[in-house]
Amino acid sequence: MLPTIGQKDIAKFSIRALKAIEEPHVCLLFLKKHHEILKHYGIDMVTSNNISWPLNPNVYVLVAESLTTGEMMGGVRIHIATPEFPLPIEDAVGCMDAKIAHLIKQYSEYGGIGETCGLWCSSYHKKKGSTGQKIGLGHRLTRAAVAVSNQFKLTTLMAIVGQPTLQSCRNIGFVESTALGDNGTFPYPKKDMVAWTLGVMNAKTLEQASPLDKRIILDLRQNPCQLKKEQTKISEIEINYQLNLKLEDKNKYLNDKRFNQ
Repeated sequence: MLPTIGQKDIAKFSIRALKAIEEPHVCLLFLKKHHEILKHYGIDMVTSNNISWPLNPNVYVLVAESLTTGEMMGGVRIHIATPEFPLPIEDAVGCMDAKIAHLIKQYSEYGGIGETCGLWCSSYHKKKGSTGQKIGLGHRLTRAAVAVSNQFKLTTLMAIVGQPTLQSCRNIGFVESTALGDNGTFPYPKKDMVAWTLGVMNAKTLEQASPLDKRIILDLRQNPCQLKKEQTKISEIEINYQLNLKLEDKNKYLNDKRFNQ
């Protein structure tokens, strides 16, 4: 539960990055809470919300936690494409447009490609007008995920998002992939819902990001571990960012020629 924010109170959170296979207990809690949010919105299953990704060595997780209560408040994942582990977006909409597999293969061979997915925030399902809805944890998690992507030296990021997070992702630098589906859209995760396929075509330079988001992402890349005060719609919050992943091989996903094998 979020602390009450008064004139002298600042809500404090951490956003930290981890490798999925190294913290299985965190991944199981992530799965549980993500499923609860999906169920609240009447979505029985999203293709990537299953028990396989915690065992994938190419998955990295960002979680937001309250420093007051210790509760996990939100999360997002980064999947990196390899021949052994396709991106979740392929499973989600590949049956509706086979071009996506070719696109992923192309970008994997020239710089590497990943996907941000599984975004959830527990405050989203609280009643309208609640404090939780207005602090923008989802936006901050996605922005941090894009910041972390430079540690894998990826040149491209993809995502599939719904209407509620579309503009937020645009601000962070994602653009619609209009060559896929119906001008970039698919009926997903249910037939009566619409999702957009998005891509950050240059995850290094972030040309499409808003000036504010670009500045913050570049700052998080330069200083992945920092205590930062940020202004929300209703108040100031404090976030302890811990985004430094101690990767053994930072060139592991660069120009993966195994896609040609």
